[in-house]
Amino acid sequence: MLSIQGVSVPQSKDIRSLSIVRPLPRSLLAGNYTSPARPMPVEVVSDIFGFTSHSSHDPISQSIAISHVCRHWRQISLSMPSLWTSIFLSLPLTKSQLTRMSAWIIRSRNRPLDIYMDFRDPCWDWDEASHIFGCKAMDNIIRFLVPQVSRWRSIELLTDTWAPIFTFLSCTVAIESASLLQTIRVARCNEFFVAQGEVFRPANLAHPVAWFRGGAGLCHLRHVSLSGVHVDWARSGLAGLRELELKYHAHDVMPTLPEFRRLLSANAGLKRLVVLGWGPRMDHTLENERGSDDLQTINLPQLEELEFGFVDVAYAIDLLSLFALPNLRVLSVEDVAFGIQLCERQDCSQLFDHLVETSATERVLPYIPLSSLRELSLRSIRADDTSIQSLFGHLYAVTSLRLDRVDAASFLAICSALHACDRLQVLTLKDIDCAAAALVLPSYSFPPRLRIFLDIEDADGDEEKDIDCRDIGHVTTS
Repeated sequence: MLSIQGVSVPQSKDIRSLSIVRPLPRSLLAGNYTSPARPMPVEVVSDIFGFTSHSSHDPISQSIAISHVCRHWRQISLSMPSLWTSIFLSLPLTKSQLTRMSAWIIRSRNRPLDIYMDFRDPCWDWDEASHIFGCKAMDNIIRFLVPQVSRWRSIELLTDTWAPIFTFLSCTVAIESASLLQTIRVARCNEFFVAQGEVFRPANLAHPVAWFRGGAGLCHLRHVSLSGVHVDWARSGLAGLRELELKYHAHDVMPTLPEFRRLLSANAGLKRLVVLGWGPRMDHTLENERGSDDLQTINLPQLEELEFGFVDVAYAIDLLSLFALPNLRVLSVEDVAFGIQLCERQDCSQLFDHLVETSATERVLPYIPLSSLRELSLRSIRADDTSIQSLFGHLYAVTSLRLDRVDAASFLAICSALHACDRLQVLTLKDIDCAAAALVLPSYSFPPRLRIFLDIEDADGDEEKDIDCRDIGHVTTS
């Protein structure tokens, strides 16, 4: 028996002794009971079950519901390994969760597994030592899952503190192969380590881990998201990725500039790159290497989407000056420091000017083609009118623009520049100054095909209100 946070759970070899299939009520087992799906061929019912389960936002509950309708449906569902491939664990851990995990492992047979673990505690007091989920519980869970590592298809781990993540990374060191693993998403959900001057804590667990035998066993990995999580960058094994996210790291645990270049060179086929906060530790290396275009430029010829968030404008310019992105179509720029309330909005006029300069010609590196962008998102941005006019004067192909928490003066400047974007079809506004919106929306001349969406958060979540430009004079805000 395995004990996790005081809860005993049978090992996989013991689970067969459990009564996994609970007895159904006698009323459902009566001879005169007929399932409404019984006239349908089993193959058709199986296809319906599979589609319903895999299209659901909650495949676990969907699979349970299907298997508890009647004996006939239960027999079909238990014969379908694909219905039981999603494993979900969350706080507070209960015996039913752990028993369900064991049962799902048996029922899924040899099918690939999607594992989602969310150990965040909304009542946590921000003291690392006081969190209810620690390294011992994480160690027991991972050791239970490691025998199935050959079946891992995706794994997602969300925690508040570092100790469980460090335990997870350490447990992967001895794994020689995860041949089916395509997606890894690991997040320490504490964005404030990205603050300028902040260092990684706890310091005694800061040393990087070379997961999966230095990455040798990650041959089919395609999607990686590391939020506040660092590994041994020189031995990460990250290669051949299609999507890479590096978010909210403390600056001192990021890769050096040579390591960052080697990492992206090994992933030249990237389609999407996210850097929120810090990229490489450049120090004085950039100045020392200036003058050699071959050394300085990171060429990502297939990259279509870049999501970029900065803490320091000068650093952001230095980082973007490393890239040549000839096929870029989607760009997002965000003042991360303001977004997590570290400081007031920074003036990013110089960053906008840099983007305009690097879009001038493909023969001059670095190169970020503003004229080919289809979608642009600006979050928590402040810039002067001249820089905004210059930037939007180069957005010839943009069809979608999203403005989120842009300050009032910059919002007015952007709206006055939209006449240059004659292909613009969608403008989405979120958390925009109400007085500025009330002043601008009825007054400015917008492209005729433009649809404006107000992204309004209500009690039930986000709601987008569509505004017809022909009726824009009647728009009111509240």
